[in-house]
Amino acid sequence: MSEKRNIVLITLDSVRADHCSFMGYHRETTPNIDRMARKGLYFENAIAPSVGTPASLVGIFTGEHTHVNANETRAEPWRKEISKRKTLAQVLSKAGYTTVAFNPNAFVSSYFGFNKGFEYFEDFLSCKENKNILKKLHHRFFKNIAKGGKKGVSFILRNLIMFISKEEIFRNWGSYYELILNKIEKVHDPFFLWILIIDTHHPYLAPKKFRKYSNLFTMWYSNWKVQKVKWKAKLSEKERKWLMGAYDDSIYYADAFINRIWNDLKNRDPIFVIHADHGEGFCEHGFYGHPLYLYEELVHVPLIFYNIDVKDKIEEPVSLLGLAPTLLELIGMENVFPSKSLLSERNKWVISKVFDNDKMKIAIRMKNWKFIMGQKGDGELFNLKEDPQEQENVINVYPEIAKEPRKIVNNHIRHESEISKIRKVAKLLKKV
Repeated sequence: MSEKRNIVLITLDSVRADHCSFMGYHRETTPNIDRMARKGLYFENAIAPSVGTPASLVGIFTGEHTHVNANETRAEPWRKEISKRKTLAQVLSKAGYTTVAFNPNAFVSSYFGFNKGFEYFEDFLSCKENKNILKKLHHRFFKNIAKGGKKGVSFILRNLIMFISKEEIFRNWGSYYELILNKIEKVHDPFFLWILIIDTHHPYLAPKKFRKYSNLFTMWYSNWKVQKVKWKAKLSEKERKWLMGAYDDSIYYADAFINRIWNDLKNRDPIFVIHADHGEGFCEHGFYGHPLYLYEELVHVPLIFYNIDVKDKIEEPVSLLGLAPTLLELIGMENVFPSKSLLSERNKWVISKVFDNDKMKIAIRMKNWKFIMGQKGDGELFNLKEDPQEQENVINVYPEIAKEPRKIVNNHIRHESEISKIRKVAKLLKKV
């Protein structure tokens, strides 16, 4: 395939691979994605480059890991990180694509620099010429947090206003679906459309029609309770199941979006890509949500390419750092990113890492084994074939198996250090 075809990239916020039915989940959460996976190309072991939406998406859009703390809520560090890199949207725009985005996640908004390369970027944050007092207040509190202000009162009021006005995490895809269609109808081919679906992010609030595994009471109660216990392992087993039911329903609701947008845009014959930025924990390791760890529930994500005349299932581990190069290969463009296409070359292992208050945690994900350094003790080693939920650290049982991934980690750190030094020298030379 060498023609510059239209591209639709859909990011599902916080969706873990093992809660998708095409990946073997016991509940039917993704019937439409299942069909696309069967008829297209999907990856059984797709690994997010990091945890947290900003950290992961920087990697996905630029092909290299970020060095910003993943828990950073100020906008400036992310703006600087993105400003010095090429982005997928930027490359496609220069190649003649009309680049369009719809994204209700404020922390990957234009304010944080994620609009780089997009001709049109709807993040629902603009309050220009808007007389809605709630929207103006929401914008003010958000900017205070993004500038590094104290989170206390601003954070509480922002969340309250979000809930009342259905902004950010409370904005379901149905509220802006027609905006997407109206915009795409007006743009020329080829176009690149990126849509981030936040319905799968906590709170999990699927509309009544899409509640298969929860009801109004269990949905609201479990969402409230997990926040009350501050995302710690303090839910009863019944409450945990209720929360998972609400989460599964939110995935089912997002799957309905996939089906609808495909049916409305298939006449434009787009390359259709579905992935998640990271996963979600349900107390497998003592936490809920997505704190900065590198366990499977947080880094193992779905990845499907549909309508590309390729039907296959890839078992080797792949990193979503290769998503941008893969799209360039599919449209016949030369790769300009530091990562490689997932179609042409794959390693037997991939790296996922996260900076947690300047402490680096790094995982080497192989097909059946996983090594993690920086989380606990001298490292963690898991046999994923026998222990897919990583409950037993066997690093002392199989020290020989840990040697190679430990070496990979050390080489990666050394390489990153050398790259950092080169960039600093280049920056100094520019000033001379």
